[in-house]
Amino acid sequence: MEDSTNTIRSPAQAQWVAVVAVFGAVWGAAEISLGAILRSASIPMHGTLMTGIGIIIMLVARRTLASSNQRGRGACLAVGVVAAVMLPMSVTRGIERAVIGILAEAVCIEFALWFGRPARWRYAVAGVLAALVPLVQLLAMLAVQYGPGALSSFRTILLDKQGGAKLGLAGQAAGTLVGMVVVVSSVYGSVCGIFGWSLARRILQRLGREPE
Repeated sequence: MEDSTNTIRSPAQAQWVAVVAVFGAVWGAAEISLGAILRSASIPMHGTLMTGIGIIIMLVARRTLASSNQRGRGACLAVGVVAAVMLPMSVTRGIERAVIGILAEAVCIEFALWFGRPARWRYAVAGVLAALVPLVQLLAMLAVQYGPGALSSFRTILLDKQGGAKLGLAGQAAGTLVGMVVVVSSVYGSVCGIFGWSLARRILQRLGREPE
């Protein structure tokens, strides 16, 4: 009986590993290639832009693996680990922060989806939480380095190093800029979450499987 149980479970386990490996590799490759281009081009909020790609990849992997026995649990975290392991192959700086960010985003999404059945609104909330990670990470790093001057440093980075001045944001106060980034990141994250939900549904339908 035990051998029979293991035989029945092995295809599901193989599918889980294959999906996690493929989606994690895609995310890691995107971070190494497109992420490096965005960082070198000083694109405003490039970290958040790349987070959106990760959100979609993790949520599609999660939903395609989700079933009544909850074997989709842990998929987002595992995809993030695979992507993070690939990042040291990048030639750009700041890989340590990127690795921490990817793992934090995966944890946020896993936490948001851990309880309850899959739902569109859960995926939207998961996207919002993950999309706010780059901002929280940057503010935390600046708070450690500059203390009370963290907000001023954030303003300088956003305007000078990430091209925010080109968008006409030079006249905004530091607190206002943080609020604007929170709103934009939240909307962007929710859109990515809903898109991930819809894309996974379409993939499952193409495979002849009924989405939950």
